[in-house]
Amino acid sequence: MKICTPAYKNINTLARFAPSTESNPNPCIKMADNNILCRDHSNNRSVPHTSLGIEKELGLLFLDIRNFTAFMESRSAYDVIYVIRQLFVLFSDSIKEAGGRIIETAGDSIYAVFGLESSIKKAVQSAVDASSAIFHDLEIFNATYAQPYFNLNFEIGVGLHKGNVIVGEYDMEFNEHTTVMGLPVNIASRLQSETKELNNNMLISEEAYSLLNNQSDEHQQKTVHLKGVTEPVDVRLMGIPYGHKVTNKPSLPDNFDYYIAMAG
Repeated sequence: MKICTPAYKNINTLARFAPSTESNPNPCIKMADNNILCRDHSNNRSVPHTSLGIEKELGLLFLDIRNFTAFMESRSAYDVIYVIRQLFVLFSDSIKEAGGRIIETAGDSIYAVFGLESSIKKAVQSAVDASSAIFHDLEIFNATYAQPYFNLNFEIGVGLHKGNVIVGEYDMEFNEHTTVMGLPVNIASRLQSETKELNNNMLISEEAYSLLNNQSDEHQQKTVHLKGVTEPVDVRLMGIPYGHKVTNKPSLPDNFDYYIAMAG
């Protein structure tokens, strides 16, 4: 399987980009053990370079806090940083408890993966379980902190997908950092953005949905055209419309004092 074009001189040097040629059309190929093997054009020898990554099928989750910009405009920078940190602590705990790993946070968004050490079926179910826990955490945070102190309900959008991606241990500047890249990542990110268009706070691709333990006709199916993605994507709406008010106060957890302490 062709997955990259850079060639490496040895495992301790940075990439030298070599274009494919008629005599050597595939500088890098995936081996049976999922490691990537690249050809060194200086001596025509193949050299393994695991820093390029391995291919693995993962569950992919993108999360974005919807109305956080309005909060930023009305509050001090210290308030903003404090609140975003508290929310990210809650979300991170739920993701980790479900077996996921956060790959990146940016602004008010989180990108996490599931299945690094499990089957893809379990990975997708874990991503859905983490999402459910996050929505519950947010309800409690709103009830105990955001509403009483700011008269505000934070909302989030979640996009879920699964697919074959490249998992590496170096970022684009060759710093040690887990990276997960590939078209399925882009699709998951686009699905999160599409939650606004479909007015539903949780979208999951049909590919991922088909692996869930409990499927329901109540989860409406749609076909969407995502920006930058050629083929249409079938999705399921697993959330609720934005602006939906929770009629019943969420049940408080046993460690309710922790949430109260967060309010300062």
